[in-house]
Amino acid sequence: MNYRPIQEQVYETILKLRDAGLTRLSAGNVSARTADGLVAITPSAVKYDVLTPADIAIVDLDGKVVQANRKPSSETPMHTAILRNFPHINAICHSHSPHAIAFAMLGEQVPAANIELWQCGAPIPVLPWACPGTEAGAGVAVQVLRQRPGLKVFLLNKHGPVSVGDSLDSAFDMAFAAEVGMQAYHYALCIGKPQPLTPQQIEEIRQAYA
Repeated sequence: MNYRPIQEQVYETILKLRDAGLTRLSAGNVSARTADGLVAITPSAVKYDVLTPADIAIVDLDGKVVQANRKPSSETPMHTAILRNFPHINAICHSHSPHAIAFAMLGEQVPAANIELWQCGAPIPVLPWACPGTEAGAGVAVQVLRQRPGLKVFLLNKHGPVSVGDSLDSAFDMAFAAEVGMQAYHYALCIGKPQPLTPQQIEEIRQAYA
């Protein structure tokens, strides 16, 4: 199969994350489900100014390399576990955006205090600590998505945000919305006591967006 189109899409998405200030250098990773049920994922420790579409690795749902000229991301276990367990998820963005990292360090969920955070499925949880790149890390990610079917963003403890979607565009949009929402929430905390959206307000928003 020709994987070049999906490699280019994953490549373009990680550059969008970089250009939006949501990651930098070689931090973060992006994956997408291929048409034949495999996974296209960014490589490990390759800076984005030298990354090419050909560097995007192809692995199976157990993380076994199918096609790669560079080592797949160290977070491959988390990506493949999510895609293996949730057929409706087709793309994942793990960024290193600064406000999301800050809240990941606090260890407290971020409430639905604005529409951006609500769009992400807030309250946004901080997962129990698990070392990045391990099966334990993959396990806590799968567990929270099982517990919260509508969740689109979660925070890896002391690490950073992960967004999921049915496409690369939707996963990117959630990564962007999460950072904007958390940045605004941080500003509000600095000047007062921001109140989460009420159930009535959320229902009004749901109806308006529907």
